[in-house]
Amino acid sequence: MRSWPVLLAVMLVLVPPQPALVEGGETGARADLGVYHTYDEMTAELENLTAAHPDILRLESIGKTYEGRELWAVKLSDNVTADEAEPNITILGGIHAGEIIGVEVALYILNSLVENYTTNSTIGWYVNSTQIWFVPMLNPDGHVYYEQGNQWRKNRRPNQGGTYGVDLNRNFGHLWGLEASHNPPDDEYCGPYAFSENETQAVSKLATDHHPLITLSYHSYGQYILYPWGNSINQEPVDPRLSQIAWNMSFAMPEGRRYMPMFAREMYAASGDTDDYFYMNLSILPFTIELATSNRPLDSAVAGICADNYGPVLYVLNYTVGAPPPPPPKRSLSIGGPATLHGSPGETVTADFTLRNTGEASEAVSISCASGSPGWSVSVRPGRADLDIGESVNLTVSAQVPADALAFQAVILKVEATSTGGAGATANITGMVDAVTSVESNLSSPAAFPVGEIVTLSLEVHNRGNAFENLTLSAVSYPAWYFTQIPGEFELRPRTVTNTFLRMRVPSFLEPGLLSLNVTVSVRNRDGTYQRNQSFALTVETRRDLRIEPDRSAVNLTEGQEKVVSVWITNHGNFRERGRLFLSNGSALTTLSKSYLDLPPGANETVYLTVRGEQAGKWNPGLRFVSDAGYPDVPARFNITVRSSSRPPPEPDFRPAIILAVVIVVLAVVAFVWWRSRRGNGGPGGNGAP
Repeated sequence: MRSWPVLLAVMLVLVPPQPALVEGGETGARADLGVYHTYDEMTAELENLTAAHPDILRLESIGKTYEGRELWAVKLSDNVTADEAEPNITILGGIHAGEIIGVEVALYILNSLVENYTTNSTIGWYVNSTQIWFVPMLNPDGHVYYEQGNQWRKNRRPNQGGTYGVDLNRNFGHLWGLEASHNPPDDEYCGPYAFSENETQAVSKLATDHHPLITLSYHSYGQYILYPWGNSINQEPVDPRLSQIAWNMSFAMPEGRRYMPMFAREMYAASGDTDDYFYMNLSILPFTIELATSNRPLDSAVAGICADNYGPVLYVLNYTVGAPPPPPPKRSLSIGGPATLHGSPGETVTADFTLRNTGEASEAVSISCASGSPGWSVSVRPGRADLDIGESVNLTVSAQVPADALAFQAVILKVEATSTGGAGATANITGMVDAVTSVESNLSSPAAFPVGEIVTLSLEVHNRGNAFENLTLSAVSYPAWYFTQIPGEFELRPRTVTNTFLRMRVPSFLEPGLLSLNVTVSVRNRDGTYQRNQSFALTVETRRDLRIEPDRSAVNLTEGQEKVVSVWITNHGNFRERGRLFLSNGSALTTLSKSYLDLPPGANETVYLTVRGEQAGKWNPGLRFVSDAGYPDVPARFNITVRSSSRPPPEPDFRPAIILAVVIVVLAVVAFVWWRSRRGNGGPGGNGAP
């Protein structure tokens, strides 16, 4: 625990001493001003603010300091480039270098008026009715010297004897030097003569050129609102408005934090200050506000001090130009009603609306209705109305949908009401065209239908509606015939017609003559089904196709043998075949199981033909069908061959001899091969060793 003195000594050696604020000297280090503005920061803020609001702000230099710095002034007014015949107010800050809170209050008031100009009608009225001049830092050289870590009050012009600076608030012309120091080192040194300093000359010229009604100069400290006289020499009464304005400024501050109004000399007597000069020489109502309880309040207190002093400025503006005139009566109308109107082509539709006077004055109103499409005919009744405050009237809007309007078309219909007092209201209505669906079909067919073949039916589909239709076709017939082709899905534009085809197979067994055929075509769309039933009186062509088909065309048998041949007889035509079967050419050797046929279309029957082989030979008997209706005969023929029953001598059979010869040859070849092999192995007669 005894090591802490050593640690403390080390820390004191390592941490350099902080520069102190020295009266009249320079430390060479820059003091940290925290929330307070340096001269450069103030200059940048004024440049940015005026650049952002060029319509109400103008930045200009009213002079230069001894060290060459600009004395910036900002004009705030609605017509900022012109010198209008409006009352002027001048706000000054920072005339004493170390009283830096005055710079902050002047900048805060400027920013607050600008920020609220467009959003607060009262502030807008004040700015539009006055010309307010801000000089936030009247002593830049002294302020910069203070920024460098020095306690300082005066400006920085060199004096005789190696001293610097003049108290600018002792350098003005009224009673100059009578109650002020003439010793250059003193804080209240009044200078070599009145208006010897660039700063006092610039402010005097600004006040002379624009002649403000009221000036506010921010100093510190003491929480006072001071007004002439500041010197003890003038004893005559002052304008009673000074006391009245000072007290009202105090009452404009928050209760409990109000400043005390009083004559400036009650604080202490001095001459050559701004207020006495402005009042005596320029007839201005001047005030000095001693801010806060120190020249540099804590950073955390700055915002509250600035806000407390905003109310007195608003009172001064109100005193200067009065309260803003009451706003004119609000004039407004409203139209309420449906958002859409629906109608079919050619239809007239109506809708009811309510026109109401929602303002604060009676209105004479003209009412009109217009369409965004030239094809729509629109009107509104009544065309005018006189409405007291809160009164309403019913409107009827009529709209005729064009006869050629397509489904789902939309058009904007506008109902507009305008009063002679300038009030107006508009209601936009969306006019919608309803879909009208009307699809028709018409089927046509050839006069004659060939049986068993495919015929084409022409189909006409007409979209008489106003909407695009995606159509699907189907078809049935009575009697039920098979449709080989039906068009698939297709789109049909509004009010158009298309031609397509259906194909159907005519049954093979239709009796010839007139036939009634009923065809139903169904056209399906998104909303429903449309059917078209059509009957056709058709002439069915006669097609005769009787076929006689024996199970064999040639019959072979021997004498004394008997065979039965099956004969299929089929009616492939489309009418009933009735008639007889006859045999010819050798019919004595053949008999039929049936001689009369009655075959409807598509029917068939089997007839058996018995053939007897009584004697050898060949013949071709004929079978024919003789129609009762007089149609040509249908013939069929057979080839019959009858062989004799005696057998001829058998033909020689050479197969055993051929087989024997083949065996002998094979044996001879085998014997030869065996003999050759023996000779090769050294057998008798061979070439091998003994």
